[in-house]
Amino acid sequence: MKWHYKTVLLASTVALSALLFSQGIWIRNSMIQSAYNRDADFQHCFNHSITNLVNELMGKSDYDSPFKIEPLDSVPENPELENTPNVIHMGKPTASENASRLIEAALILLHIEQGDFRLTRLDSLINICSVDRIDKIISANLMLFDSNNRMLDSVRYVSPYTKYQLSKLYSAERSVTSLDKSYIIRAEYRIAESYDLQNMGIATIVSLLASVAIISVLFYLLYILKRRHSQMQHMERSFHGAIHDLKSPLAYVYFSISALEEEELDMGKREALLLTADKVSFLTGKINRILQSGRNFKEIGKERKMKLFLFDMVEQVESEIQTMFPEKEIHFQNNFDVELSIMASPDLLEAVLRILLENAVKYNSTQPVVTIRSRREADTVIIEIEDNGYGIRRDRLRKLFRPYYTTDNKYGTGIGLYYAKSIINAYDGKISVKSVVGKGSTFIIILPNL
Repeated sequence: MKWHYKTVLLASTVALSALLFSQGIWIRNSMIQSAYNRDADFQHCFNHSITNLVNELMGKSDYDSPFKIEPLDSVPENPELENTPNVIHMGKPTASENASRLIEAALILLHIEQGDFRLTRLDSLINICSVDRIDKIISANLMLFDSNNRMLDSVRYVSPYTKYQLSKLYSAERSVTSLDKSYIIRAEYRIAESYDLQNMGIATIVSLLASVAIISVLFYLLYILKRRHSQMQHMERSFHGAIHDLKSPLAYVYFSISALEEEELDMGKREALLLTADKVSFLTGKINRILQSGRNFKEIGKERKMKLFLFDMVEQVESEIQTMFPEKEIHFQNNFDVELSIMASPDLLEAVLRILLENAVKYNSTQPVVTIRSRREADTVIIEIEDNGYGIRRDRLRKLFRPYYTTDNKYGTGIGLYYAKSIINAYDGKISVKSVVGKGSTFIIILPNL
C-alpha cells in the first residue's frame, strides 16, 4: 500500500468526522435554543393564564365580598384589624415586585379564600395558550397547596391519543403570599415535541449513521487496497521468481545442445541443433529483458519503443502455439495489412499476443478458429482477437483481469490476463472483452501509436 493512499483515506476520515462533529454541535445548540424558548413559552402561558383567570373573576361582583384588601402603602392603625380573618394584608411592595403584580397576588388570594379560584378553568386557559405557542398537551397535573403543603385542589389527566408521541415535561410554579397567608399553584404539563425538534433529532441520527457507513466503507476500501497490493506484490515476486528459475535450465540446455551440435557430423541434424540453440539463446535473452523491464509496470511506458510489423510478430506467435497444441487442428485467420506497424516493445507486445492467442486455443474445441483483426484509427492501433471457444459467463467477465482470478481451477494461474492488462495499461492503452457462452470471446486492444 502506497502511503499516499493511506493519507487520502485518513484525510477523508478526518474530514467526515469533523463534518459530523460540527453538524452535531449545530443541531445540539439549535435543540437547546429551541427547548429554552419552549420553556419560556410555557412559563408565559402559565402566568398569562393565571392573569386571564383573575381578569375573568374580576368580572364578577366583588362588592358583597366578605374580604377586604388593605392599601399597599398604609399600615393598619387599628391593632384589632390585623387579627381579623376577613382582611388580607399584602404589605408594601419590595424592590423586586411592582404594584400590579402585588395587586394580582392579592386578588388571587381573595378568590382562593372565596373558593371560586378553579383549577379546571386555569387548565383550560393553559391548554389554549400551550396549543397556540408550543404544541398539544399529552398529560397535565395542576395543583394548589396551602402553607402547610396540603393539597387544596388538583386537576390530572392523560390524553389517550398521543401517549406514544415524543414529549417533554414542563413545570411552572406561582407562590402567592401575604403577610399571614401563603399558597402555591404548581403546574406539571407533558407537551408533545414539535416535528421540527423531532426532525432535528432524526437528522442527527441519520448523519451519524451515514458518516459511520462512509467511514466504514473507507476503511474497507483501505483493507481491499492493502490486500490487493499484497497480492500483486506476491504475484510479481512469484512471476519473476518463476522466470528467473528458467535461466539455469535454459543455460544447461543451451550448452548441451551446443555440445551436441559440435559433435554431430550429419549436416541436417547439425543445422537443426544450431537452430534449436539459437531459439534457446533468444528465449534466454527475452527472459533477461523481462526481468529487467517487468519489475515495475510503471517503467514499461518509459522504455525505448521500436517500430514493429504486427503481421510478422503474429505469425511467429502462431507458429509457436501450433507447436504447443499438436493435438488440435488450429486455424488462424489474419485479417489485417501486412504493412501495419506499431511502436512498442517487442518482448512485451509479443507476451500480450501470446497470452491471448494461447487462451483462445486452450479454452476451445479440437478445431479452434482464431481470427486476428487490426486497423489504424487516428493515433491508435486496434487489435481484435476472436475465437470460437467456450465463452465466458457474464458474471465472470468483470473479474477476468484481476490477479489470481481464473475460470480454469485445474490449470489456470490467474496471472496471464492480469499481466497482459498491466502491460497495456502501462502503454496508456485499453483492453476489453466481449463473450457469449457457447460461441466464443473477442478481446479488443487499443494502443496509442505515437
